[in-house]
Amino acid sequence: MTEQEIRTDGVAADAVGGARESILQAAVELIARDGFDGVRIADIAARAGVSSALVHYHFTGRDRLLTGALAHSLTRAEARLPGRTRHADRDTPPQRLADLIDFGLPLTHDDVLECRLWAELEIRSSGSPELAATLTEFRARMLRPLTAVVEDGLRSGDFRDCDPADVATVALALLDGLTTRLITETSTSTLGLADARRLAAGQITLAVHYDDDLPFLPLPDPGTPSVDLTPQRATPRRRRAPRAPARS
Repeated sequence: MTEQEIRTDGVAADAVGGARESILQAAVELIARDGFDGVRIADIAARAGVSSALVHYHFTGRDRLLTGALAHSLTRAEARLPGRTRHADRDTPPQRLADLIDFGLPLTHDDVLECRLWAELEIRSSGSPELAATLTEFRARMLRPLTAVVEDGLRSGDFRDCDPADVATVALALLDGLTTRLITETSTSTLGLADARRLAAGQITLAVHYDDDLPFLPLPDPGTPSVDLTPQRATPRRRRAPRAPARS
C-alpha cells in the first residue's frame, strides 16, 4: 500500500508521521491491557483515531507492530532516565547504579505498561527468530549502561573484584524476575516495590563489592494510571435458536 492510497482514506499526507506516534501509543496501551493475541488491528486503529489501512501502511505485520511498540516504549523510558539524574546531579557510580536499579523496576504506572510489553515479547520470541533477535537487541540496550557504570566504578575505586559484563547480566536477570513478581502477583503479595529495590540492591552491591548502602532517590509517586489494565472481555455472540425442520 502506498502513501497515495492512504490519502484516499482521508488521512492527509502531512499527518502520516504524527499518526505513527498515535498508533504506537495505542498499541502500547492495548497490548499491555489485553495481550498481543487479544488485540486486533482495528482496535488499535480506533484507539489511535486512524484507519486500519494506515496501521498496515506503517507496520507490515503484527510482529512488527509488537516490536515497534516496545521500541517506542523503551526509547521513552531511556529518555526519562538522564532527565531524572541530570536534575539531581547524580554522576557517581553508586548513584548511577541506584538509578539503573530503579530504571529496571516498575516504579510508575507507565513502567508497568512497558513491563507488560516485555512479557509479551518474551513469550512470543520463542517461536519467532525475528522476535528473538529483537529481544536480544533490546536486552543489549539495557545491558550497556549497567556494564558501563560498573566499569566506571572499578576505575573510581567504588567497586572492586568483579567482571562488569557478568554483573550486568546477573543484575538484569534479577530485575526482570523481581519485576515479573511485582506486575503479576496480587495486592496481598508480601513483595512490595521497596522490598524489590532492597533485594536487588543487596545482591548487586555484593556482586560489585560495594560496602555502603546505595544512595537511592525517594520512590516517586506512581501517578494516575493512564490506562485501565483490566482486560476487556469480548461480548459473547448471541446464539440463534435452532430452526424447526422443514415440513415435507
